Amino acid sequence: MSYSVEKDTQIATYNGVEYGPNQSTNAQTQVTTLTALTEDECKAQVVIANGKPARDLERLRFKRDNKIKQSDWRANSDVSMSDEWKTYRQALRDITKTYKTLEDDGFEWPTEPS
Repeated sequence: MSYSVEKDTQIATYNGVEYGPNQSTNAQTQVTTLTALTEDECKAQVVIANGKPARDLERLRFKRDNKIKQSDWRANSDVSMSDEWKTYRQALRDITKTYKTLEDDGFEWPTEPS
């Protein structure tokens, strides 16, 4: 694990990744001060970045689950579900096999049958 700070720019480098400095401005003097992130702050940024894929997938699953719940009544024993609805619900269940986030290229929800 390597950590260093460029003195002129206050850019911290941790494990080869650069992190911009914190910036604060004195309200009275209007002087802006740049302060490099500490090694612990850089480590925290790594943890946040590493957790993003899991949060994105969790968000996709949450929205998918809500869409499935909206059509759960069609799966009651006294309602016969059409093949279109079965296909739609299966496509919702399978969406995480193709996509990991709502922002993935080509992502779109399956079309709900009418």
